[in-house]
Amino acid sequence: MNRMVAALLVSAGAVAALGGCGTTTAGTPVTVVREIVSPPNTRAPSLTSCQRLFAEGFSYTYAYNAWVNAGRPLSWDADRDGYPCEQSYGNRN
Repeated sequence: MNRMVAALLVSAGAVAALGGCGTTTAGTPVTVVREIVSPPNTRAPSLTSCQRLFAEGFSYTYAYNAWVNAGRPLSWDADRDGYPCEQSYGNRN
């Protein structure tokens, strides 16, 4: 679990405004420590290049040209038929 501790240095007058977390002499600085717990990692699984292009609204022609410019990576053409991104854009042959 990710934890971060934030320390806030405030004057005694501000402590009263924060709810009176102790009694101090006027003008004496008070350190208020608060633990901040980050939420668990809930990132969505990463998208493939084709899924990312489709999700961002790019046309199939743009995706095809991006595939050619990337050196025709096999990972973009699941069925190896020469048409990339068919799982995102639909069958092209």
